[in-house]
Amino acid sequence: MDEVFDFFRKLLSTADFPPRWHCGRWSDFHGWLYLLSDLAIWGAYFTLPVIIVSYIAKKQDVRFSKIYFLFAAFIVACGSTHFLDALAFWYPFYRLSALVRFATAIISWVTVFSLIKMLPAAFSLKTAEQFEAEIEQRRKAEDQLRINNQLLNEAQDIAKLGHWQWDVPANKVTWSQGAIKVFGRAAGSPQITYDDYLLAIHPEDRQYVSDAISDAISKQVFPTFYHRILLPNGQTRLVLSKGEVIVGNNGQTEQMIGTVQDVTDQKNFEQELLIKSQRLEASNEELQKFASIASHDLREPLRKILTFGSMLEKEYTDVLGDKGITFLHKMTMASLRMQKLIDDILDFSKLTVNVATFEKVNLNELVTQVLSDMEVAIDSSGAEITVGTLPEIDANASQLGQLFQNLLGNAIKFRREGERPHIPVKGDIITVAQLPADFFKSIQFETSVFDGAEYRMNERFCQLTIEDDGIGFDATFLDKIFLIFQRLHSRAEYEGTGIGLAVVKKVVDLHNGYITASSKPGAGATFIIILPINQQAN
Repeated sequence: MDEVFDFFRKLLSTADFPPRWHCGRWSDFHGWLYLLSDLAIWGAYFTLPVIIVSYIAKKQDVRFSKIYFLFAAFIVACGSTHFLDALAFWYPFYRLSALVRFATAIISWVTVFSLIKMLPAAFSLKTAEQFEAEIEQRRKAEDQLRINNQLLNEAQDIAKLGHWQWDVPANKVTWSQGAIKVFGRAAGSPQITYDDYLLAIHPEDRQYVSDAISDAISKQVFPTFYHRILLPNGQTRLVLSKGEVIVGNNGQTEQMIGTVQDVTDQKNFEQELLIKSQRLEASNEELQKFASIASHDLREPLRKILTFGSMLEKEYTDVLGDKGITFLHKMTMASLRMQKLIDDILDFSKLTVNVATFEKVNLNELVTQVLSDMEVAIDSSGAEITVGTLPEIDANASQLGQLFQNLLGNAIKFRREGERPHIPVKGDIITVAQLPADFFKSIQFETSVFDGAEYRMNERFCQLTIEDDGIGFDATFLDKIFLIFQRLHSRAEYEGTGIGLAVVKKVVDLHNGYITASSKPGAGATFIIILPINQQAN
C-alpha cells in the first residue's frame, strides 16, 4: 500500500526519471520523428471525438449513441497517451502516463463489451442496398395506391357515392370529395360539418335523420335508410345512407364511418319500371280478356256461317246451281281458314301471356302422346316417324307438345308430291363446349337460370333434331320462317296461317332454349332445338 500512496503522491513528479532525450542515443532526426508523430496522432485523436460529438448533437434519432460516446472517450484516452509520450522528451510524467494508459485500457474493454452486446442489433440493420430496394418498393406501392385511389374516386363519381368518417366525441366529420359532390358542392370545397349536413337534409326528413343518428349512437348500430337532401341550387335529391359504429375500449361510441349515395336516378328508373310493369300486367289482362272474347264472339259467327252454309248446300243445291255452289264452297273454306287462324292466334297469345311452369317431363312419353293425337294425318300421308331415345328434362309438357305437333305437322305437310315422308326424331345430351357459338346471343335467358353470359360449365343440355325429306326451303329465309304470319308458300300450294313456327320459337324461348334450321330447296329440312336439362340454378 505504501507504494500506491507513494505513486499518487509523486504522480506529477519527474524527479525519479530523466527526460527521454537523455535515455539512449537519440539523434535529432529520430527524436523529432518520434515526437512529431506522437503529436500528430494526439491531434487526430482529439479531432475525431469533436467530430463524433458534433454529429450526435445535430442528430436527434441516432441509434447506439452510447457506442459513439464510448468511442469518443476511447479515442481521447488513446490520444492522451501519445501526448504524454511526446511530453516525456522534456517532462517524464511516467506515473501520470501509466494512470492514463490504465484508464485507456478500462475504456477500451468497456467499449469492446458494449460492441459485443450491440452487434446482434447492428447486424439486423438493413444495408444501404436493402434500404434503396425498400424505398423503391414503397414508391411502387404508393404509386399503385395512388392509382387505386384514383380508380376508387372515379368509381365513386360514376356511382354518385362518397364516404365519411365522424369523430363523435370531437364532433368532427370528414367527408370524401365524392360525398361532397353528392351534396352539390364543387370539388375542393370546405369540409361539411355535422350541422351543415343536417341543414342540407330536406326539412320533412330532418327530424327522422336526426333521430336515426341518435339511435345509432345510443344503440351502437347504424341503420340503413333513405332520405332527401336539398342541393345549393334548390334541387331535391334522394340519398342512401349506410354506416358502421366503432366502439372504444370504454364501451362508448367513438367513431362512425359510412357511405352516402345519390340514388335519385336509380329510384326514378325503378319507379318507371314499376309503372311499365303495372301497365304490362294490365295489358296482359286485356289480352287475356281479348282472347276470351275472341274465343266466343269471333267463333260464334263463324260457326253460324259454316252451319248455314252447310244447310244451303244440302237444301238449295238445285237453286244455287254450280256457280252458286262454287261460291258457297269458297265461303266455307274461307270461314274454316278464319277459324283456324283464330285458334292459332289464341294459342300464340296464351304462350305470350302465361308464364311457363316446369316439371320433369319424359320426352319419349310426350312424343308418343303427340303421335297418337296426329294419327289421322300420319295415316293419310303414310309418314314414317322414328323416335330415338329422348331424355327427361325440366319442361312445360303442354307447350312442348305444341312444339312437337307443329314441327311434325310441318314435316308431313311439306312433303314431296307422291312420296312417303320419313321423319327421324333424335335426342342427344351435349355439354357447354358443344353449344353453337351464337347460343347465348340468340336465347332469351333468365338470370335465375343462366349466370351471366357464360353458363355453368358442368351443365348439360338436350339437343333435339327433327329431320324430314320434304320440299325444304331456301336458307336465306331462315330468320323469316320463325316470324308470325310469315309464309314461304301460297295458300293454294299449302294451307296454313303462318303461325306454327312462331309458336315453336316462342315455346323454345320460354324454355330458355335455342332453335335453328338448315335446308335446301328440294332436299328436306333439319330443325335443331337445344334446351337446358335443368331449368333451375343449382
